[in-house]
Amino acid sequence: MEVHQRLSSHYLYDLAMAEDSGSFIEKMMELGIGMSMIQQMPAMINSVMPQPNAQGTTPTPPPIIEKSQTYLAVDGTQAGPFSDEELVKLAQNKLLAPETLVWKPGMGAWTPAAQVPEVNKLFFLAKMK
Repeated sequence: MEVHQRLSSHYLYDLAMAEDSGSFIEKMMELGIGMSMIQQMPAMINSVMPQPNAQGTTPTPPPIIEKSQTYLAVDGTQAGPFSDEELVKLAQNKLLAPETLVWKPGMGAWTPAAQVPEVNKLFFLAKMK
């Protein structure tokens, strides 16, 4: 009697006692799939976490690549890539003008700097500095 009472609160026993045996089989399949996923979790987490090197320290990440990589057409020759800070300095020194042709990854063609919003805003910043 005591064993039956302990088992009646157990999840698997409740499933086994269900009137619909199809429901029991479905629940057992769900439980099996869930247990399989739980067992695979540590390996998945470890595969994406940085691993310590031989000295026991975690390697430092590579430097952040600048978002802006803008190329200029200077006297018919491609120059660059230039960061936004470099473009501001070029504009301050009158080496980058609104009519200078520029190209950035994703653009279809060389375009005057004044027509590229990301570059055009740099002329304002050049005046502010």
